[in-house]
Amino acid sequence: MRRSYFGWFLTLALSGAVGCGGGSEEGTESASAGGSSSTSGGESETPYTGTGDSWDGDPEGSNARTTSSDGTSTSPAESPWGSPLADQGTPLPERKPMNPSAQDSYRDGLDAAAAGKYDEARREFEDALKEDANAYEAAFNLGVISDRQGNETRALEYYKRALRIQPDYERAANGIVTIYIRRGRVADAVAFIEPLAKYWQRNLYLQSVYAETLVQANKVDQAIDAARAALHRDERFVPAMIAIIKASLKQGRKELASTVLDQALSVNPNDAELQYMKGQMLLEEDGRLKDALDRFKRAVQLRPDFVEARTALGRQLLIGANYGEALTHLQAAALLSPQLVEVHLNLADAYRANKQWQKAKAAFDKALEMKSPLPAAHFNLGLMYMTAGPDFPGLDTLGGLQKAIDEFTRYRTESGAKLAKDDPSGAYLEELGRQVEREKKRIEREKARAAKEAAKAQSSGGSE
Repeated sequence: MRRSYFGWFLTLALSGAVGCGGGSEEGTESASAGGSSSTSGGESETPYTGTGDSWDGDPEGSNARTTSSDGTSTSPAESPWGSPLADQGTPLPERKPMNPSAQDSYRDGLDAAAAGKYDEARREFEDALKEDANAYEAAFNLGVISDRQGNETRALEYYKRALRIQPDYERAANGIVTIYIRRGRVADAVAFIEPLAKYWQRNLYLQSVYAETLVQANKVDQAIDAARAALHRDERFVPAMIAIIKASLKQGRKELASTVLDQALSVNPNDAELQYMKGQMLLEEDGRLKDALDRFKRAVQLRPDFVEARTALGRQLLIGANYGEALTHLQAAALLSPQLVEVHLNLADAYRANKQWQKAKAAFDKALEMKSPLPAAHFNLGLMYMTAGPDFPGLDTLGGLQKAIDEFTRYRTESGAKLAKDDPSGAYLEELGRQVEREKKRIEREKARAAKEAAKAQSSGGSE
C-alpha cells in the first residue's frame, strides 16, 4: 500500500506539471545538479549536492550489497531499484574495491582533507592512485581538492580520469556538470550528462544529475520526465524527488514542490539537501525564522561541507545580529568553496558586522577580482566605510566619508537601469554629503582656532 501511494501521488501531481509551458526565463542561479552520494547499489554515506565536491569516503567498492534510497539494505538477488524496470538498460560496470595498500593512503587522505590539510590530502590521494591505478575515488577526491583550491581546469581533468576508470561514476559526472554550470556553460553541461545518463539507465543517481541539469537549462518538462523515469524504478528514490522539487519551483508551483518535499522527508529525514530546502521554504513563511534556522543547522550537522546550508545559516544569523556565529559559518563556507563570488561577499559582510575592517576589505577585494562589475560589493563597501569612519586604518573621518561616497556612487553607476527609485543608496549619499559639509566646517573651525592660538602665542612672545 505504501508503494502504491507514492506512485499514485507522483503520477497524479506530475501529470499536470508536464506540458505546462517549460521553465522560467530566469538565468542559471547556481550549480545544483546532484543528490545523494550513494552509487547505484552503493553504500557511501556522504550525500552530495550541486557544489560537486563532497568527499567520497567508500574505498571498499559498491557492489557488495545494494541500498535503497531510504538506507535499507537488500541483497543483490533482489531488484536493486524495487521494480521490474531494474533489469532494463545496460548492466552497470562492477565497482572494484581498492587494494589494501591504496586504502590506507586513501583513508589518510580523507582524514587530512576533513582537517583542511589539502596539500597533505593531495599527496595521500596521489599515493593511493599510484598503489592502485583503478582507485577512481582517489581521482575524484583529487578533483575535489583542485576545485576547492580554485583550479577548475585540474579538477575537470581528475573528474574525467575518475570517469575513465569507472564509466558510470555519478559523483565525477556531477563534479563536471557543476563546473560547467558555474562557468555559465549550461548547454555544455547538458550535452555532457545526457548521453551518459541515457546509456547508464540503471544508475538512478546519474538520472537525477541529468534531471537537475535540465532544470538549470530551463528544460523543466524534460527534467520532470527524467526524474519520473528514475522514480518508475524506485518510487522512494530521494534524489529524483529533489529534482522534481526544483523543477516545480522553477515553474512557480510552490505548493507541489512543498508537498513532494514533505514526502521526500518522510522517506529520508536525514538527507541534508532536503533539510536545507525545507529551511528555504520556511523562510518565506511569516514567523517561521526559528524553524528555518533549525533546518539549516540540521543540514550542516548532517553534512558539514554543505556550502549552501552553511551560507544560508550564516546569512540568517547575520541578520539576527549573531555576528560571531555567523562569521564562523561563513568562514567555513569560504574555505569549502573559494571559487564562489557570493561566498566572499557574505564573508566580507560578516567581517564588516564584526568590525574587522581590513579583513572585510580583503574579502570584498577578492570578490571584485573574481567578478566585475559587482554592484553589491560596492554597496557593502560603502556601508563599511560609512560605519568605520576614522576607525578604518589609515583614514580620518573625512577620508572615511569620502570613501563611502565613492563606493555608493560606483554602486549606482554599475546598477544602471536596475537601480530602484527608492534604493537606499540615494538617502545614504544625501546624508553623507551633509556629514562631509559638517566635517569640513569643523576642520575649518579647528584651523581657525589653531591659527588664532598661534597668533596669540606669537604676540605674547613678541611683547616680552
